[in-house]
Order: sequence, then structure tokens, then C-alpha cells
Amino acid sequence: MPVAFITAMATMAKQLGANRVITGTKIPHPCGDPTLSAEADKALRRAIVICALEALQKDVAGPTIFVPDITFTSG
Repeated sequence: MPVAFITAMATMAKQLGANRVITGTKIPHPCGDPTLSAEADKALRRAIVICALEALQKDVAGPTIFVPDITFTSG
């Protein structure tokens, strides 16, 4: 069963052998950013989930990092 792992520590997840690693935003909030406006946070969360769903459809031969198609800053 394919699994997509969303985390802010993508490099570590890859080193641990997770096959599909999705780059999240922050450690306490990997799927969003509560400091953003409601609209921006929704767009960020949506991009992360879409990236995860697309990663589930791809064949991978080993640990692979997927990056959502959105710009976000951590702070």
C-alpha cells in the first residue's frame, strides 16, 4: 500500500527510508501555517495535500522527496 509522509523534516524522513516524503511547513504544523491569512493557509494546505496525492500515484524505487508547488516561508 503506497504511503505519503508529510513532514517538515524531509531530509531526515528520506534518511530513515520513507519512500514518498512530502515537504511540509513547520514541525508543529506540517500541513499549514496558522500565522498566514485564512485564504493563504487554505491554499498552502491544499497544495500540500495535492502534492501528497500526486506522490501516491508515482512509482518510486526508493526514498523520494516531493515538494508542493507553492512558495511558503517559515518564521
